[in-house]
Amino acid sequence: MEEEKKTDNRPRHAPPKGHDTRNQELLYDPDVNTSTHAEQARTLASKMSTASLCTMSVDPSGFPYGSFVTYVIHEGNPIFLISALAEHTKNLIKSSKASLLIAEAGEGNPLALGRVTLVGECTKMPEHEREAAKEAFLAKHESAAFYVDFKDFSFFRLEVEAIRYIGGFGRMSWVEEEMWFDAEPDPLAPFSMDIITHMNEDHSDALVLYCKTMSKATETTEAVMTGIDRYGFEMSATTELGPRPIRLAFENEVTDSDEARKELVKMVKQARELMGNQE
Repeated sequence: MEEEKKTDNRPRHAPPKGHDTRNQELLYDPDVNTSTHAEQARTLASKMSTASLCTMSVDPSGFPYGSFVTYVIHEGNPIFLISALAEHTKNLIKSSKASLLIAEAGEGNPLALGRVTLVGECTKMPEHEREAAKEAFLAKHESAAFYVDFKDFSFFRLEVEAIRYIGGFGRMSWVEEEMWFDAEPDPLAPFSMDIITHMNEDHSDALVLYCKTMSKATETTEAVMTGIDRYGFEMSATTELGPRPIRLAFENEVTDSDEARKELVKMVKQARELMGNQE
């Protein structure tokens, strides 16, 4: 576990350990600025609102029991509003050991999508913390206002002790607890899909230009943006060897869509200058 923890800062597209990479040399700088696994895990956990809560079953006894729950990340820990009648609540009263599996939604191979498992003790929150928990939970789940004050509903909190992050094929590690709590969700996450759609539909030529001038994928014929965050963005470039991942970093860290637009426009101008110098 300790060895894997040290990989938290490795590039997103790092190949699986032991994988034959003779024909898969990275076509971009492997040291390009990117988010850590802790940041990626926090972003995913903050973005989603439903997950699978695993508890130790009372009946039948001794078996892991998975259930579908709504949650919100509050001060680094997931909190739940659950009924005393629910099986998982009965299980938690007997044993507080639990884990929460949060999985990213999306198209394509589900195993290529991100997921994070949070492990720890899950217990009922004290009454003096109820109002803060209620405010945080209702901000994410407005419909819960109907039953939040029912007497048989209580807030439970999973105190995160261990974090396993999987960002897709070849991207995985145990995230250190301290790094999890220090990390912040990516501020660009709420805008990322709109930016990606806009770039792919209206500026595909710019994406090709980025690849040709700012990476080793100089023979790129097509390119699509696949991800964007505060530090930079990722593309899939069509080359003679097939689709290849490309990541480029922004000169300045961004916090919203307007700042991202400015960085992308600036990079287009730089790419055009580089292309002109090559001709």
